[in-house]
Amino acid sequence: MHNKIIKIDDIEGKVYELEEWKPSHTHHCKKYFDEKLRDLQLQYENLLDEFTTNKLIYDSQITFKPIIGKSYYLYKDVSGKKFLSLIEPEEWGANDKKKLSYLGSYKQDVNLKWTPVKTEHE
Repeated sequence: MHNKIIKIDDIEGKVYELEEWKPSHTHHCKKYFDEKLRDLQLQYENLLDEFTTNKLIYDSQITFKPIIGKSYYLYKDVSGKKFLSLIEPEEWGANDKKKLSYLGSYKQDVNLKWTPVKTEHE
């Protein structure tokens, strides 16, 4: 029996047998799907990072209503309690600085999602 079962005619009248078509085109198709998979993996990793950041902040003590777009500062005290503050790291007194660990600066967007802010403290 003949292995080249399917023949495809193109507009120009050329005939391609499936077995001859596969090797020359599967590399491009595989490359496409590999790139899409890498994109999805990167999106997934970014989503996990965003989720971790937001969980960290929403699990922290927040004693004020944040304003969208304004920077806030996350700290951990000696007991391990995390809290969000309006006070920048350099505004704390010397005694307070010894009792606190600065964890980062964050701001909230219109979706109420927290994002890291790069500052001179980091």
